[in-house]
Amino acid sequence: MNKKAFRIIEVIALTTLIFFGDRIDSFAASSNGTRFPKQGAAEFGYEYYAMFRRALSRSYGNLKTSDHFAIVSVGITDWLSLDGKIGMGDLTAKGGIHLPKLEFDNGFSGGYGFRVKFFEHEQTDVRIILGGQHISVHPQDRSIDDDKYESFLDDWQICGVVTKKIKCFSPYVGMKLSDCEFVYKINKHDKKRRYSRYHLGFLFGGDFFLLEEKLRINIEARLFDESGFSAAAAYLF
Repeated sequence: MNKKAFRIIEVIALTTLIFFGDRIDSFAASSNGTRFPKQGAAEFGYEYYAMFRRALSRSYGNLKTSDHFAIVSVGITDWLSLDGKIGMGDLTAKGGIHLPKLEFDNGFSGGYGFRVKFFEHEQTDVRIILGGQHISVHPQDRSIDDDKYESFLDDWQICGVVTKKIKCFSPYVGMKLSDCEFVYKINKHDKKRRYSRYHLGFLFGGDFFLLEEKLRINIEARLFDESGFSAAAAYLF
């Protein structure tokens, strides 16, 4: 194993511990695409993120969220990028036998993550990208009858994708391990945590590069552990 590959593995291990420390046993969020800004450069943009259905364990139904983010990716090296996002999102919990249908209005949402260019074949422009992402959604409280419900959602994942650049298009496909945590309180008492039922997922998508490759348009779909979709537009500075 060459020194660069060994250094990349060290960074993956260290960054995973820093970002996900207490969740290392069970890491869905978008993968943030295939672009790596050069060292010191950054891209800024907008992302729409939707999780249509995420099943919870122990008959607690399923979750749904829709989020709007301002996003940024910063190049640390030519093979490491740090990603962040901030915005607003809602949350719906339904279909369970233990809780009523809960629809929470838009509140704060945000996330962070990292991506590592683990492998690159220059002749064919094939790359393997590894990363970890986290999203947290904190919607407004909801009252039903005489009960007040407070809640938030934490969504974690680690993923790996294979991509090949074809002119101005970079399609990709990959696998992910993820966990979604639904935390709620009723009348400010007895905080409960419910976890997602499935953890292994599949994702596919693509990046379109326009305006001399300064503008990146991304679309992505996620299946099995969740039913989800995201779309983003970002400009490289």
